[in-house]
Amino acid sequence: MRNKSLYLLVACVCGTVAAILASQWLNAQANSGGAGTTTEIYVSTGRIEIGEKITPERIQCEQWPADIVPEGATGDLSALENKYAKQYVSKGEAIILDKLMEENFSTIPKGYKVVSMKASDVTIANLVQPGDRVDVVGYFTRSELIPRSMTKAVLMGIRVYSLDGDTDRKVGEDRPASFRNIELLIHEKDAEAWVYANELGNISLNLGSNSDYSNTDGSNEAGQEFLEWLENYRKQQDEKEEQKDLDQLRPASPAINLQQETKPEPEPKEEGFRMLKLFEGRIVEYWIVPGKAPVVIGEAGATGGYESSPSEESGGEIPPIKSSNDDHEFLNGEFSPFFESDGDPSVRN
Repeated sequence: MRNKSLYLLVACVCGTVAAILASQWLNAQANSGGAGTTTEIYVSTGRIEIGEKITPERIQCEQWPADIVPEGATGDLSALENKYAKQYVSKGEAIILDKLMEENFSTIPKGYKVVSMKASDVTIANLVQPGDRVDVVGYFTRSELIPRSMTKAVLMGIRVYSLDGDTDRKVGEDRPASFRNIELLIHEKDAEAWVYANELGNISLNLGSNSDYSNTDGSNEAGQEFLEWLENYRKQQDEKEEQKDLDQLRPASPAINLQQETKPEPEPKEEGFRMLKLFEGRIVEYWIVPGKAPVVIGEAGATGGYESSPSEESGGEIPPIKSSNDDHEFLNGEFSPFFESDGDPSVRN
């Protein structure tokens, strides 16, 4: 009897506790304001590979709590028609519209082209598979087209199209142990950047993220920046060459000494006349300017000859008068200033 009473007491206590817990849970749900509502979305029924088409067999509809539904998930089947996986989708993962693409990467989309490079030039060749995104990086040595030796990104987030032409992803034992070529899918506008990078430097690949580096027209942002970098340096070199050509054609300018003192303008010549004077056995020639003292400009006499000091006023043209050693002989003969010729042109007058 005592045991039955004990069991009854325990049952009453457990029931009471359960009732309290149930009441608290109901109150929490009521206070959450509809947190228990669900939304219907599509999830994958198994792993979906990159480039694989989204088909009804690969997805199923599930009810998810509204507060944990990821952004971009959908329950509209028409929104998933003719779409391909742009990224891996795990089993049970919600199908996100941003992770889908319109065309299968294994077919060359309009406006794109496939380029190839040797796998032996890529250190990460054993890590890449079709559908992976890689960055194309080049090492460039200084030249007429390259400003300095450096490593520079050429293209970012480019899709690996195939390995030796095989566009299928291989896993496990099916994955090739080695291959010769890696093919990349690039936009037509990025083909010029690809060609320049191959001609001017040594290119390689780095594993990239799944981020999209495409412009609105589909071209690669890094590719356009690389071309602008080359073009800007080319313009600088052209401008230097043009300036060099102009400097060679331009005549050399005379050196100007800015500190050189400016010479005063010469005073205008004053009109005057010459006059000879016999003085103590010498003949003295003066330049006479009215209103000023006479200036000696020449002299002949005891010294045995005629010495002149032509001034600017006299024009600097004083004919010499020769004399003999005798102090008075110079007054006689054909060299005398008083000598008059009889008409013979050979005799000085």
